[in-house]
Amino acid sequence: MNEPTIWIKRTCVVAVAAVAAVAAVVSFDHMRALASDAGEGWKAWILPISVDGMLVSASLVMLTRKRAGQPVGALAWIGLVLGLLVSLAANVAAAEPTLIGRLVAAWPPVALGLSYELLLTLIRETATVHELSDQRVVEAASIVHEQQAPLPEAPPKRSRKLLRDYVNEAREHLGPDVNITPAWVREVTNCSRGLSPKIAATLRAGVQ
Repeated sequence: MNEPTIWIKRTCVVAVAAVAAVAAVVSFDHMRALASDAGEGWKAWILPISVDGMLVSASLVMLTRKRAGQPVGALAWIGLVLGLLVSLAANVAAAEPTLIGRLVAAWPPVALGLSYELLLTLIRETATVHELSDQRVVEAASIVHEQQAPLPEAPPKRSRKLLRDYVNEAREHLGPDVNITPAWVREVTNCSRGLSPKIAATLRAGVQ
């Protein structure tokens, strides 16, 4: 990945994270005010975390399962949808009782959900690029290793036997009852058919 692409991705991450942070703060304040008006007391400060936190938790579970090659599952989708709907309803309920006021109040949870999904998309794409890069490095290393592997040693060349070598070998098998023929020579020396008559003639000349 080249340097401009890296900076573009970093800028996108910062921008999306900033939008998500602003939306989370506004949504938190709306739900805290609503819970406070409902008489929740100190619990008004933690109830918004359980709502918007459900969005974050469900999205993280979906990201983790997708990266592991597993199905997302219905429970993660239910958590994501319920978290968004409850956050949206709470923000709208805390707004001024006008159409404009409710539309403005409905925007923070929507912006938070979209921003967080965009952030997870960037994380998924960056992780995929890194995995592909690592895979290419491993493949390149494997190719280099195969190219550098030593070649198998050639079998040693057999020394060429001369006529006298075959003659000496055949003499070791000579006996008083041996009939010196080319066929017998080939049998005891494993020589070629063309050479066996010469060896047989040499042996017969030596015996006579």
